[in-house]
Amino acid sequence: MDNRQLKKDCYLDLLDDAIVDVEAIYNQLNRLAANNQTIDEKVIKKDKIKTKYQLELSLASLCILLRKMAENMFIQLPAEIRKDMNSIIHSNRFEFDDQDIIYVYSQKGKEEVSLKGLLLFARSVL
Repeated sequence: MDNRQLKKDCYLDLLDDAIVDVEAIYNQLNRLAANNQTIDEKVIKKDKIKTKYQLELSLASLCILLRKMAENMFIQLPAEIRKDMNSIIHSNRFEFDDQDIIYVYSQKGKEEVSLKGLLLFARSVL
């Protein structure tokens, strides 16, 4: 196996792990939102905040990995995906909507990112 193929395989392994991390954190956030109706808000507020930060950081890691794959010419990034990735990476604030929409805030202002679209693209790379 040549070095390029070995490098690509490493990226793909890490990409799979990153996708699983994002999906697990996203599912946890949805479970917390569902429990919000049965458990007092004060009890789960800290968990929700922590989980949102974990989602933000895991998404940024996923986006950086996809960007590195594109820079190494392993994948081609569609313009909309590239825009969403840059928005996530450069954001300084992050909000999550229950409809698979993420709102990121940066110097550009508020931008809408489709979590579902980003994950579908990342899965298609595998």
